[in-house]
Amino acid sequence: MAFTTTSEITALGSKLVVNLSCTSTRSDHVTSNTSGSFYLVEVDNTANATTFAYLRIKDAVNAINASDLIPTWMFVAPPGTKTCYAFPDGQEYSAGLTFWCTTSTAKQNTTDPTNAVIVRIVAS
Repeated sequence: MAFTTTSEITALGSKLVVNLSCTSTRSDHVTSNTSGSFYLVEVDNTANATTFAYLRIKDAVNAINASDLIPTWMFVAPPGTKTCYAFPDGQEYSAGLTFWCTTSTAKQNTTDPTNAVIVRIVAS
């Protein structure tokens, strides 16, 4: 069986962003960078046995107005699951990363998950 060994692995990201209780209240400008990429998104919805969790990420420093609540990316975690999304080449952002969690895909939904949703993002 063929295999390869690499002596030194280049780090994908230099920042680990963790929110232990993601809600519809936005976490603004979480990487403090105005541009970069994110490589891994984990949405831990194991505390909600009957409710979906939708992580919404906007390429923006912040999202103040209701019309700004349209995400650039949206990731779902089914009830009672931990879901990971990996992007080996990264997802580029050009303004900053702002995120929040809701229980529906509706554009202006602001319903918080009943129990804590844990979000982890590996970014540069």
